[in-house]
Amino acid sequence: MRFDSRRLLAALLAALVTLAFVGPLAYRAYTNDRYNAKQDTYLQARSRIDDTLVAWRTETTDLPGNVWVAVPEDEFWEPVGQTWTTPQVLTLAEPVMAGGELVREYEFDGKWLAVSQYVGERTVILTVIGRDQEAVDISEARLLWLAVALATSSLGGIIAYLAVGRMRRPIQRAHDVNRDFIADAAHELRTPLSIIQASAGHALARERQAEEYRESLEEILIATERAGASVGELLEFARMEAGQAQPRIAPLRLDLLSEEVASAVRVEGATIDARVGEAVVVEADYNLIRQVVDNLVRNAAARAEKVMITTAREDGYARIDIADDGPGFDPGMIDHVFERFKRGDRSGSAGLGMAIARTMVELHGGYCSAENRAEGGALVTVRLPYQPNLANR
Repeated sequence: MRFDSRRLLAALLAALVTLAFVGPLAYRAYTNDRYNAKQDTYLQARSRIDDTLVAWRTETTDLPGNVWVAVPEDEFWEPVGQTWTTPQVLTLAEPVMAGGELVREYEFDGKWLAVSQYVGERTVILTVIGRDQEAVDISEARLLWLAVALATSSLGGIIAYLAVGRMRRPIQRAHDVNRDFIADAAHELRTPLSIIQASAGHALARERQAEEYRESLEEILIATERAGASVGELLEFARMEAGQAQPRIAPLRLDLLSEEVASAVRVEGATIDARVGEAVVVEADYNLIRQVVDNLVRNAAARAEKVMITTAREDGYARIDIADDGPGFDPGMIDHVFERFKRGDRSGSAGLGMAIARTMVELHGGYCSAENRAEGGALVTVRLPYQPNLANR
């Protein structure tokens, strides 16, 4: 996996922004939980005092623990029920002699909360309660909201990292495709140019017979034709990619077009036939579809002795089959034969004919497919949207 510093920087910035937004919210939630934990401790102490007053009024013996009654003026204090600590009762009780309540935190063999209340006649009730559970609750809240803030900011960073990668993927793919396109185009043109250079250099190396010059010129002519064809395909593909090939739609009989191509294409060593069938009419651009069928037929004839063109209707599509008796496609390349500069077999050219054909068909809302025939050879199929009412026009 390639390291991408820009994606990492974007993820880091997103994490910091998320933390800046979530951090204060998490701290506020933690502060609220801490207040609630302290409030719970206070309410427990308050409940002990209330239970003690109720017990006095009802004269019951069921008294809460860690409660004392004190008369600070007389320096008198005593426990009301069972106790398990000994606070400085008079010191904690004396400040409420004027009335009201005092809540105070203090430490004595641990952390405690003391609540003192003036109940009249110079009497104060005091209770203390341990703050161990309060400390646990606050610690858990601190860890929880810290984890929430860090997890949320990390998630924001991960999402940003993936989003930036996803947004950049088409750009990177386009960059890679263009780079490969230039490299493949240069490779495709380099071979005929090398032949031209070699033939010309060989012819000019010394004086030769007229027949030898003729052979060199024939090699140069063949190489220039190949280079010209490659340049033509490159220009055609660039025009298609730029969206400059807008189809001129009109009713088109594919069966007649197939017969026309079969009669017009001449490839040495190959026989091209069209199987006549029912009328198959589509809405399409004659010139573009003619070029599609012509490209596919020539591509098949280049590696076969017999090519058959068949038209039919199938599941809402008009279908053109170009079958040949050649060696077929390399099994590992069948899925790539319509990609530019991909070879369908080891002997085929590395041109753009099939890629251009696919693009033209897709302009009409159709698609192309390729497969190897069970009886041998290759089969390329073009499907175009079919409208039954066209046949009646």
